[in-house]
Amino acid sequence: MSSSTSTTATTSKTINAQANALWQKQPKANAEFFALTYGALVAELVRDLEQTTEIQAELDRMGHSIGIRFIEEVLAKAPELKVSQQFMETVDVVKVAMKLFLGVTVEIVTSADDQYIVKMNENPLMVFVELPEDRQDLQYSQLLAGMLRGMLEMLQFDCDVSISSSTTTGNKEIHELKVVLKQVLQGGAGEEYQEE
Repeated sequence: MSSSTSTTATTSKTINAQANALWQKQPKANAEFFALTYGALVAELVRDLEQTTEIQAELDRMGHSIGIRFIEEVLAKAPELKVSQQFMETVDVVKVAMKLFLGVTVEIVTSADDQYIVKMNENPLMVFVELPEDRQDLQYSQLLAGMLRGMLEMLQFDCDVSISSSTTTGNKEIHELKVVLKQVLQGGAGEEYQEE
């Protein structure tokens, strides 16, 4: 194993340990209640909006707003995380944020200098989910994609975040979010962000 690979593995273990320590201190919400509440939100959107694309756009918008506000909490609770000007270094922030927000440990797979994939072996939003026949194309967890997009925007990275897969392999569910850098921002959050 090379020195670079060893250092990266050590850094990853340290970040995961820090994320786990923060998660232990965090007040917990009942996971089933959280999943049911999210399900009720999605059900309301399904009733109110006609097109699946409209529902996904609204979930993405909500997630984006959550991400913009949530990044401040992540950085306040984990001051050792460095806010870097390098896009690929945002993976540490994403790991800690996903642990704090959902209680899940994620694996980051880099595929190029301007993109990576966030892999989750569990997705608490998907508990008790049964989509109606006419909504099978709905990306139910679109809120997570919007949340990551909002967080990265506050870190000055304008990204496309999409659900690249949500499959079951054997007894193991795998949920993946693909993050692709579009541009580095100069002034933080874009025009969509408005203080309420």
